[in-house]
Amino acid sequence: MLLYNIVSIYFFVMIIAVVYCAAYIRSLNGSAYARTAALLCIAVCFYMFGYTIELNSSSIPQIMFWNTVEYVGIPFVSALWLSVVLMYTGHFYRYKKLLFALIYVVPFISMILRFTNEYHYLYFASVSFISEYGKVLLVKKIGPWMYVQLVHSMFMIFVTLGLLIHDFIKNKEKRIGKISLMVAASFFAVAGLILLIIKPFGFIIDYMALCLPAACLMVIVTIIRYDFLATKSMARNKAFEASRDAILLINRQNKIIDYNKSAKQLFGKININISDGYIDALFKRAPDLIKNLYDIKTTVIKLNINEKERYYEISTKSIDNSNASHGWIKTIRDITETYDLNESLKRQAMIDELSGLSNRRAFMQNGKKLLEEADKNGISVYLLMMDLDYFKRVNDQYGHLVGDQVIQNFANILKESFDSKSLIARLGGEEFGVLLTGGGDMEIKQKVDLVLRNVEQYQHIYLNKKFHVTVSIGVVKKSYSTQTLDSLMRLADKALYKSKDNGRNRATVL
Repeated sequence: MLLYNIVSIYFFVMIIAVVYCAAYIRSLNGSAYARTAALLCIAVCFYMFGYTIELNSSSIPQIMFWNTVEYVGIPFVSALWLSVVLMYTGHFYRYKKLLFALIYVVPFISMILRFTNEYHYLYFASVSFISEYGKVLLVKKIGPWMYVQLVHSMFMIFVTLGLLIHDFIKNKEKRIGKISLMVAASFFAVAGLILLIIKPFGFIIDYMALCLPAACLMVIVTIIRYDFLATKSMARNKAFEASRDAILLINRQNKIIDYNKSAKQLFGKININISDGYIDALFKRAPDLIKNLYDIKTTVIKLNINEKERYYEISTKSIDNSNASHGWIKTIRDITETYDLNESLKRQAMIDELSGLSNRRAFMQNGKKLLEEADKNGISVYLLMMDLDYFKRVNDQYGHLVGDQVIQNFANILKESFDSKSLIARLGGEEFGVLLTGGGDMEIKQKVDLVLRNVEQYQHIYLNKKFHVTVSIGVVKKSYSTQTLDSLMRLADKALYKSKDNGRNRATVL
């Protein structure tokens, strides 16, 4: 009788210790890792609490009821412990569906078979009761499925131990205390399973229930003392789950094996229901996205979000182990504001602020591209250099503000005279350039005459006074493929100065 009272006190103390540890672990963070570790503690508590009440029950119905309660927890203990270690070592998220099935199918079947044992006796082949030291004790004969459960639990424990040893060897910072506690915990768990089968010493007692609390506490001490939970789980929770950026974990077969909430929300906005699966299948309606996800370089992609164009940067980090890559972490970050600002700065750097036309830099860069395309397609190229006549007089007589208005008015005339394919630029001061591709000599002559006429007829107004300006133009046609933009500009300048020398307000063709 004293022995069973001591065992009951032992269980009671262990239950309190495990419940406290479960609450402490759960309070650290809300990650899946913390939840699984807490569930491990709860499963052990169900088992110990049920067995404690069973041991102190005096009626057969009570004993059978509390024995059933034990099986809400005991089949899942080794499975949950393996899950914690798989998460800790980073293996669970790669194959979580397959692993979940392999780990938890047997425990679920065990729980169901125990609840329904009286109909088939697959879990317990038989049950009987004896009276010992004034207590009614349940005697169970192992059924065929219970052997399956025992082998499964043993296998889970050995796999867990193997993963921890592998992680210990691979880790540069080796902690003997951690691996020692893990080995001891595994020893107690295996010892409980073996003693449960052979039943030594003649006691009718559940040896697994005696050994499991000690093993569980060693596990919990290891989790808390050696930072199984706090750093790795909290870092993953904050850097992965709580990240504003969409994050995808992709294996070597280009299959998405994990993703965070931000990724689910982002792809939901473009009507893609993200899940574990291959990139090609998940994003088959977005081929541009597939192309960017395959690229290991940092890329920028445009997505239509809520009928607005937004830009996302996709960066890649390899998951390396030794010399091999096991997959990639893809981070998808919204850079719309930065992208728009950069594009705006680029445009500002290429635009003349006063006239709204391209500036000299843009004219030189884009002009060279136009020449290359024209050579490739075998089309004609014309360059017009223009200079407003006596512009200094305008500034001297009417002031620089009026001079600025004249520049703006002339820029508008050029925009109206040439189509959007033409490259129009203010090259500096009152000097302008127009690069045209395609068309013939007669068409260009008509456009030049139109510009001359429109400029001459345009009325500029200052304090109710009207005045006119004119423009001199130099025109050159590219005659052979080796001519560069610089050489064309020099020729057009010569033609322009001939127009100046011949009386201005005219065009000269070289």
